[in-house]
Amino acid sequence: MRKILLAIALLSSTFASAQTTRSIREIRNIQDDGYIFVAAHRADWKYAPENSLQGLKNAIFFGADLIETDVRQTMDGHFIMMHDATVDRMTNGTGTISEMTLDEIRKLRLRTNWGQSTQHPVATLEEFIAEARGRAYLYLDKAGIDLPGREEGSTVRDLLEVLRKHDALKEAVFVLDWPYEKARRIFGAALDSVVYCPVIEEKIPHLSEYVDEYIRQLHPVAFQFRMASLDSETYRLLPHVLASGSRAFVAATWPLHTAGHDDDVSIFRRPSEGWGWLIDQGFTVLETNFPKDLIQYLSSERRH
Repeated sequence: MRKILLAIALLSSTFASAQTTRSIREIRNIQDDGYIFVAAHRADWKYAPENSLQGLKNAIFFGADLIETDVRQTMDGHFIMMHDATVDRMTNGTGTISEMTLDEIRKLRLRTNWGQSTQHPVATLEEFIAEARGRAYLYLDKAGIDLPGREEGSTVRDLLEVLRKHDALKEAVFVLDWPYEKARRIFGAALDSVVYCPVIEEKIPHLSEYVDEYIRQLHPVAFQFRMASLDSETYRLLPHVLASGSRAFVAATWPLHTAGHDDDVSIFRRPSEGWGWLIDQGFTVLETNFPKDLIQYLSSERRH
């Protein structure tokens, strides 16, 4: 019996080591091997507070390839991980992040999405970089929001400075609806290092020309689609994007991004009607509120 227990302990140790040292899968390799990349929306917010360091650890342990998280800049120039512009909803404090210092925010404690108090502090970008390095990409949402009174693109430029400092440019993902000219002007040479995913949605002027310019000038790793219906120009551009060699990325978190084939359909009806349908359309990067469940489904289909 002691030998059996020892063998189980060694196996568990090996598994844990594999989880914490595995290299991130190369999303830039467009070769179609059937693998579906999973992006965890706000990290894991089902078993931990959203955008928390514990949520990040959970999502990586589940096997997520990308961690979608939100960056907000404090009054003294630091980046914290929080979706809202204020700390009111997710912490035991109140205030606007851009009017608070990092020290003030670090004294607060996070709540769960159901309002339950926890002992988790607000995470910083540096903590996320250190935890995710070599294990998952960081998809930095809210990067396109500049603080009042600052020049256009200042948030992205400050983020790039932090990423360069920590040698993390190649493991960062940006999803923006900027025209190519603006993206090149703001990112500079870093546009060729980060994983840059232009948004495709109806509200973008001259959408077809916008997409073609990105394909011609940048050949993006992926485009993120936001399609309200199958009658949309966004959906009609899907074959064109796939033929160009770029990946198709979609947030299954929202029905208006997936023509109704979202997380809720997958969880409360059948995964094949939501996530499975998206995969059949050619999407190979799926963002979800349920990373554990999506990965379980993909594993059963031998796609992850």
